[in-house]
Amino acid sequence: MMSEQINGKGALCRFCGRPPRPGQHRAPGPQGPICTDCLEAGLVLVRDGRERRSLGGTGLARLTAVSDDACEFCGRRERRSFLGFHRRLARMSCPQAQAVICADCLNRGGELINKFLRQRAH
Repeated sequence: MMSEQINGKGALCRFCGRPPRPGQHRAPGPQGPICTDCLEAGLVLVRDGRERRSLGGTGLARLTAVSDDACEFCGRRERRSFLGFHRRLARMSCPQAQAVICADCLNRGGELINKFLRQRAH
């Protein structure tokens, strides 16, 4: 029940702080949803590493050090292969909201929204 309240219809985006626009879809998260605009910005940010502002005016930065904050969606800071190798996991951070999401969860959030939209179209 707590997750429904955090991710409810009027819940603000965890990264930009904006309310949902009519027809906008968002991916749910443990601390609140992430809007499609922030998902897109995050996917670009984890690739190019350039800090930017969200559409809500918050700062977005890339984290790569294992000592940096863990992703609040999956709890990881690094990728581990089945052979035991460890690799840094790029993450997007919004210091103002104390929010962090990793590249893998950004991808999953986008896939979740795309899957929902495809099902709705049929």
